[in-house]
Amino acid sequence: MFHIISRSIAPDLSSCPARRCIGTLSKKASSDPLRILFCGSDAFSCASLRALHSENVQNRGLVEALDVMVLPGKRTGRGLKQIREVPCKTVAEELGLPIHQRDTFRNWNLPNGTNLVVVVSFGLFVPPRILSCAKYGGINVHPSLLPDLRGPAPIHHALLRGDAHIGISLQTLDDKAFDHGTILGQTPSPGLPIPPGATLHDILPDAAQRGAQMLIQGLRDGVHVPPHQDVGWKAAQLAGKELWHAPKVTKADGQVDWSTWTAEQFTRRVRVLGSVWTYAVGNKGPSKRVIFLDAELVAPDEEMTPLLKKEGTGTLLCEHGTRAERCQITVVSDEDGSCLVRVHDSPIRVRKVKVDGKPEQVAAIGLKAFIT
Repeated sequence: MFHIISRSIAPDLSSCPARRCIGTLSKKASSDPLRILFCGSDAFSCASLRALHSENVQNRGLVEALDVMVLPGKRTGRGLKQIREVPCKTVAEELGLPIHQRDTFRNWNLPNGTNLVVVVSFGLFVPPRILSCAKYGGINVHPSLLPDLRGPAPIHHALLRGDAHIGISLQTLDDKAFDHGTILGQTPSPGLPIPPGATLHDILPDAAQRGAQMLIQGLRDGVHVPPHQDVGWKAAQLAGKELWHAPKVTKADGQVDWSTWTAEQFTRRVRVLGSVWTYAVGNKGPSKRVIFLDAELVAPDEEMTPLLKKEGTGTLLCEHGTRAERCQITVVSDEDGSCLVRVHDSPIRVRKVKVDGKPEQVAAIGLKAFIT
């Protein structure tokens, strides 16, 4: 889940004509004024909520009413005494919208008169009972080129596998499974380019705005009104191929697999996940978790050769599952205290680490207790 609150107001549609860059229907369908239940949670959903609120204020002939459903906050911090609310709730409060905070649709009914459910990065499956009570059912903004990367973390997985493009899809809500609805709009081929070295936080704001643009233009064009026409193009490219799922990213995804990760995969995961970690065996004690807080590719290996002769060169013994694997590490004794780590004979530079039970440290100091 992302925790960046979008502060933008309404999406600028003037630079993104729907027929060219969104792929919606060319003929507008007649619709009743929409009374929407918006279901969202993170920063990606916040942009769409702000855009819908703007339509509610400026174009009540399209959006007549807007309620918001969010998940309950999660307990965090020492002793789990603090409650962290989802960003979408903060935005809904700021906009003065009615809020329904629930972790299930069971024993709950739609607000009176609701005729469309809009879901953006929510996390709960909307059951058929709820969808059937809304005249226009439900629609969803999903940050991938469906059917590729179905699941809750498509941008994460697009970056992790090294994609050159991402995309947005507007789809109907299927009453049986997540992300299996009719594609009502989709970013044109080949998608939105991913800048080299981009992080998740570099990509997210623009993707959220693109999703909000697609949602609003789709509603203006009446794509929520049946019959629905599938305008997706990615499915044809993926015909006959195994589809890639995008499950929720967990802490386990950041554990370094020294036997398979390349240097590029190591640095890419740091960019996407924020950090990676391993269990390192201490010289005079049990193994501890070591978190690599940054990593960057450095010059070819021959430029690392002189550094291997410096004091501090040694072996870092790391544990992964039931295996114990070794990686060569060089502690560079220059002013910044960084380390060079060999990953499959390719060097990466690490500047900061955090060892369990200790504060953040420069890498040379934090890793010193594990070098043999």
